[in-house]
Amino acid sequence: MPDTALSLMAVAIAQAGAGIFVAILLLNFHRQYGRGYLLHWAWSWLCLSLSHLGEVVALFLHPIVVPSHPTFSLLAMVTAVAGYLQVAYLIFGAYELGSRRIVRQDFGRMIVTLLTLSAAMAVLFVGVTSGSRAYVVSAISRAVLAGVAFVVAGIGVWYTRGRGAGFGFKLIAGAFVIYGWNQLYFGVASAWSVGPRFFHYPVYLGLFDFALHALVGIGMVASLLDDEREATVQATVEIEHLAYHDTLTGLPNRTLFLDRLAVALAQANRYEQKLAVLFLDVDRFKDINDSLGHTAGDAFLGLVTERLRRCVRQSDTVARLGGDEFGIVIQKIESFEDAAKVAQKVLELIKSPYLLREREIFASTSVGITVFPEDGRDPETLLKNAETAMYRAKEEGRDNYQLFEPEMNRRVVERLALEERLRKGIRLEEFVLFYQPLVDLQTRRVTAFEALLRWQDPDLGLLPPSRFIEAAEVSGLIIPLGAWVLSKACMQCKAWQKSAPGIGVSVNLSARQFQQPDLMSQVHSALEASRLDPMMLELEITETNAMQDADTSIRTLMELKNLGVQISMDDFGIGYSSLSYLKRFPIDILKLDQSFVRDVTSDPGDAAIATAVIAMAHSLSLKVVAEGVETLAQLNFLEDRLCDRFQGFYFSPPLSPVDFDNFLEGKRHLSWTLKEAEVDH
Repeated sequence: MPDTALSLMAVAIAQAGAGIFVAILLLNFHRQYGRGYLLHWAWSWLCLSLSHLGEVVALFLHPIVVPSHPTFSLLAMVTAVAGYLQVAYLIFGAYELGSRRIVRQDFGRMIVTLLTLSAAMAVLFVGVTSGSRAYVVSAISRAVLAGVAFVVAGIGVWYTRGRGAGFGFKLIAGAFVIYGWNQLYFGVASAWSVGPRFFHYPVYLGLFDFALHALVGIGMVASLLDDEREATVQATVEIEHLAYHDTLTGLPNRTLFLDRLAVALAQANRYEQKLAVLFLDVDRFKDINDSLGHTAGDAFLGLVTERLRRCVRQSDTVARLGGDEFGIVIQKIESFEDAAKVAQKVLELIKSPYLLREREIFASTSVGITVFPEDGRDPETLLKNAETAMYRAKEEGRDNYQLFEPEMNRRVVERLALEERLRKGIRLEEFVLFYQPLVDLQTRRVTAFEALLRWQDPDLGLLPPSRFIEAAEVSGLIIPLGAWVLSKACMQCKAWQKSAPGIGVSVNLSARQFQQPDLMSQVHSALEASRLDPMMLELEITETNAMQDADTSIRTLMELKNLGVQISMDDFGIGYSSLSYLKRFPIDILKLDQSFVRDVTSDPGDAAIATAVIAMAHSLSLKVVAEGVETLAQLNFLEDRLCDRFQGFYFSPPLSPVDFDNFLEGKRHLSWTLKEAEVDH
């Protein structure tokens, strides 16, 4: 065997051994780090080793087997498949490293294509000598393809990852390019050296290849280290971002908001500037969540975030403080008016309609404003006072902004104290029900009574709802209170039906109670426990509560109607009902608000409204109850308009259970004339 052939075999064996070693090293790294490109490169080195081993066998058999022997065709196919697979796996690994995306491979199609190409290349070896032009063309083609692939991979890695701080990415990119240029040089040089010189050149090329393979292997390991370092840094950045940003909106969270506010305060204090803090709460966001679902609610908050960002400058901060609450820091303002202008812009943008699930949604927000240094000198105080002002905006009817005033803090302290006393009162069962009769026009009899909540406070005495209902609503305590009222009233009604058959009870549903998902089960449980006929229970909702989300209200009311209870709309006339919705609401009774009844005999406007409401209700087959009847003149006016039922101090104030029991025994049947009212025993 010639010395040249022995040299080529030695170089090829060394390259194959080095390739297997690097492949095993990369496979171990892949098992440890789970990087897909390491697996691709490991297969690339194995294919390279297989290609070199095929060359070794071919060189060994060349002196003793004729070139036309089928063994050479098989070897040509194996080396061709291995060579092209090496290039493919190299490209896959470089792509994953550069793009950080997993390669979606169609291995079946790729293998069929490579087998076809390899078979075609093998045919070139059949019946030809190793010095033939066909053999040279096949070797040059493979070298050029490998060279182009390595150069492209090197440039790709350089532009995607190599321009950073990591040395490993620069090393692997450079090694790819140098090796690729070397392969291209071999291909071009071989094209000009067909003949005896062609078969001496690979000896030197093989030695240089061995050195380049070592450089590529080192570069692959170094790039892994750089990739792990970058992944660690990126994970740290992501963890820090998650710790200080809201995952849903991407806005700073409360922690980062307070941190930025502290920095802004330090700057404002240093340069004697003012800054403002806005605390926003989306009004009735729970209705959107309950009616459209939490996914739509999240989408809605995303739309709100986009609008809030448009309201402020780049230097200002918008943050999500939690739930449907947002905070804004406005730096370098001249006066309170500057903050008020931003708040007004926020109100107007939030009020614009939203399109969610092909439905047009309307929303509003309540805004509280504090200004440094007048309303506080530290982040916590400014934010707390802004929240207090926001609650004042809600008390004023929502959809407005309020500037903080020191008096607000006193009211907040009082409200918190009241909430604590309410909790204690519920625990100690200090609440009682009073009952006010409802008188029927046709029968002159007490046909029902309204259950009214009172608080028997040990220190302050008997408190009306106006003293505690608002605090109960805000704190959520109205929910257990409402359930207790419903159950207690049904029990009392059933008890009184023994002495007053056919008497019914009317119970108010608070706004929070009406929105509870378990409202149906509450009503059903109260009826079951008391064994009260559902027709004897009348549930009152206010006009304003019903119109907050009319479509949802209609569904809830229909479910209540299916239980068999009566539905009445309380305080009718003071809200903003659409007559089209009124027709759709499944209600049985309208309660004319006492503000229209009070001056019905002296104010032509109130008289006209009362007359119109009664006529309209009757045209819709609804009964009408007049609230707040206190004089005979009012009673006679309403009787002339055929009002169905009356309620008010003219007949009786709200009574304790004992007093109402006595009232039923002696005064259930009533009569009156145009001049006086008398009681029939």
